[in-house]
Amino acid sequence: MSSSGRRVVNTDDRQVIRADVAAKFSLLITRVKRRYQAPDSRPWIVGFSGGKDSTLLLHLVFEAIRATPPKLRTRSVYALAADTQVETPAIIEFLESQIELIGEGAMSLGLPLTAHLVRPEVHETYWARLIGYGYPAPNKWFRWCTERLKIKPSNAFILRQIDAHGEVIILLGTRYDESSARAKSIRKHEGVDDLNPHSVLRSAYVWAPIKEVLTDEVWEFLAFNPPPWGGSHRRLQNLYKEANSGECPLVIDETTKPCGNSRFGCWTCTVVDRDRSMEGFIGSGREEYRGMAEFRDWLIELRDNPQVYREPIRRNGEPGNGPLRMPVREEVLRRLLALQEALGQELISEQEVAFIHQIWVSDRLVPSRIDLGPDGQLPIAELDLLQDTAVQV
Repeated sequence: MSSSGRRVVNTDDRQVIRADVAAKFSLLITRVKRRYQAPDSRPWIVGFSGGKDSTLLLHLVFEAIRATPPKLRTRSVYALAADTQVETPAIIEFLESQIELIGEGAMSLGLPLTAHLVRPEVHETYWARLIGYGYPAPNKWFRWCTERLKIKPSNAFILRQIDAHGEVIILLGTRYDESSARAKSIRKHEGVDDLNPHSVLRSAYVWAPIKEVLTDEVWEFLAFNPPPWGGSHRRLQNLYKEANSGECPLVIDETTKPCGNSRFGCWTCTVVDRDRSMEGFIGSGREEYRGMAEFRDWLIELRDNPQVYREPIRRNGEPGNGPLRMPVREEVLRRLLALQEALGQELISEQEVAFIHQIWVSDRLVPSRIDLGPDGQLPIAELDLLQDTAVQV
């Protein structure tokens, strides 16, 4: 037993899954299959973060469709993941590889399932907002990141499916056993049916098929059942061991617990006091992440000292804490690019850097690091970029 009184299952000591757990999941697959075969054409959108719960959910959906006769596989299914573009490198590498495997696996099995990875538009990215517009790093009271990086990209995809099909069903891997707060949130939105109207998106319904599955059961199933799309769950298990954490769910509205309160999210997260997953990665031997942890701590320093690092006038012209000062924004970009080069992995895209320069120009704050032409004017390429995209501040 664990210190909390719960049974601890050591799957390394056994070769087969417990009979009661196997029976529970067999019933779950049957239940998912029956709903899949229900007489309606609403597509399913399965929230997939790459974490244990969403992986279990997608695994069960795969098995349910595989158990459905080919002539009855008429409902389209979309596995939907979101890349905030500030995910920990190990996590986004894993997520991208899984999305590719899922798509290829579904195709090879003849399943009507496709995998999609959405990202924020360039003007909504973390670095465009922080370095470009001068937003301070998010905190508990000004959490500007979740909606822009996760909710908007995910909802844009969902709304496209609603436009095409009229209604959709969103499957989420939320469970009572995750935490008391999550259990309270699930029960708050439950109705008389398992399908509940989405709190924000009209014509969208939410279903949580694995809400009654216990955490031990999640890990036991994954340990004894390789993913139907190929590969194994061993890499997922190793990531959890490294980070010693939970997952970051697909966030589709403000009622979904955001990454900042979970322990497996963005490497830049300044909403939590301590980034325990990053500490876990470093403690597991990923010393290359130490510079990222220090950079994140520096962003907190910039945020918490507005008199030093921020303009005294807001963008609306009123007195108060305004955007980060221009030299500060320049220094953040300089250090970020240096960190990226040292790490050897992309932390900010070239498109974002170009857009940041565009924002600076529109602010009439031309940084010294933008190369001017021989006549002291911006190069034609910079002017064309500025004209091509109108910036709304």
